[in-house]
Amino acid sequence: MSHEPHFDKRYTSSSECGAGLNAQITSVFRDCLELRRPMCFKTIFILYLLVGVFGAETDNTETVSVMVGDSVTLDTDIETIKRNDDILWMFGPDSPDTLIAEIIKWSYMFSVYVNGQVPFKDSLKLDHHTGSLTIKNIRYEHSGVYKLTIINNRKTSHKSFSVKVYAPLPTPIISSVSVQNSTASERSLGPACALMCFVKNVTRATLSLYKGDDLVSSVSGSDLSSDLSLPLDMEYYDENTYSCVVSNPFSNHTTLLNVTELCQPPSDNILLYCLVILVLIPVALTVTIVIFCVSRKHGKAEQKTDENC
Repeated sequence: MSHEPHFDKRYTSSSECGAGLNAQITSVFRDCLELRRPMCFKTIFILYLLVGVFGAETDNTETVSVMVGDSVTLDTDIETIKRNDDILWMFGPDSPDTLIAEIIKWSYMFSVYVNGQVPFKDSLKLDHHTGSLTIKNIRYEHSGVYKLTIINNRKTSHKSFSVKVYAPLPTPIISSVSVQNSTASERSLGPACALMCFVKNVTRATLSLYKGDDLVSSVSGSDLSSDLSLPLDMEYYDENTYSCVVSNPFSNHTTLLNVTELCQPPSDNILLYCLVILVLIPVALTVTIVIFCVSRKHGKAEQKTDENC
């Protein structure tokens, strides 16, 4: 004995337009059963939305953070899929627009579809009892918005997951830069040193510079891999404690500033100054003595001339 589709009776619209759409849904559904094409069921879902038979909807978004290479499960929050349930998972980097998984459990069928195309390939696993979606060995390409739609009888509910994937962080590096680029040397009468704190190839990370416990400056990276850097201009012999911190929701790394190593007056210049002074002092003394002797000799010659006169 064959089973006829039940949704004509459950979703009959009172309007002529609704009746026409229901007839179209019936035709599309029968074609999907014959062709076994999961994407057909997405068409049925859209047609149902056009009829407007799902009643009140709820929509909420949950942010999920996960490290590269880990697995994450997006829960439907239902104990078990019931008869006449339709579970759909949509995905998109910015907005969910691609069907990636679906379970349909009606009285005459149980259909499961999991997207095996790029960027997921073999990364998706769909729980046949709860409809929860697991992403294995997650990568940056899996970051985005996942939308869950649960359809049952005359009701539908939505839930969105904003999945953000993070990578392990490197340790910040603090190095000296040219003093010519230092704004502190322009502000101060004395010498100053210019430093730079930086990290390379980080995604969704924040680089911060601290003076003691006080935040001096910070910069955040985008969803794309990028280099982050923060300049620090300070006076020589600064006794404050400086640190550079890179962080994300999972971890952080700190590098302390070694003032003795990176911010000391250039010893070569001091040695040069000492050598110049050591050379100039004898020269100056010699010149002074010569001038004094010449002046004294010239004075005696003038005195002898006056006596002869």
